[in-house]
Amino acid sequence: MKNGIKTAVIVVVCAALCLGYYYYLSHRDSGKEKEMSEVEMIVSKDLEKSYPKTAREVVKFYNRILKCYYSQEYSLDQLEKMAEQARMLMDEELKEINPQDLYLEAVKTDISNYQEDKKTISSISLEGSKEVEYKTKDGRDYAYVDVSYFMKSNQAKQKSGRVSQTYILRKDEDSSWKILGFYQEQ
Repeated sequence: MKNGIKTAVIVVVCAALCLGYYYYLSHRDSGKEKEMSEVEMIVSKDLEKSYPKTAREVVKFYNRILKCYYSQEYSLDQLEKMAEQARMLMDEELKEINPQDLYLEAVKTDISNYQEDKKTISSISLEGSKEVEYKTKDGRDYAYVDVSYFMKSNQAKQKSGRVSQTYILRKDEDSSWKILGFYQEQ
């Protein structure tokens, strides 16, 4: 009888250890994801290894960066890295007219203006993937993605509202969609 009780205790202890280890492993990874801020996730994304596959995904990631610019806390180093990530989504033609240092200064100025005007982007809405417009011109593929920004302002003279923008993307020689430009709809 003592052998039977001893075996039962050993089985229960082993089962408890196995369950405890399983719990530890399953919650260890999810805890790390919760600890990372949106800025840290954007900065740590390796676009060379996992570049967005569709034009819509490129614009979606770019807008995640924009939302962080205007609504998150970050260091100057993180701002520089987010700006680098944004430039990786740009077509070479757009990069030429927006060199890294000038682009970063423009971003800083824009962020400062938003803060002065006490404006925030309350939400961003991208059109569905079936609504993206595709065209071919001079043998190059283009995509047009519409985005709506819902703005909030805490100043009486600034009004809240919606701003619509269309992003123009072009496939590069690696068949990756890159932002060529955008225009604001009235």
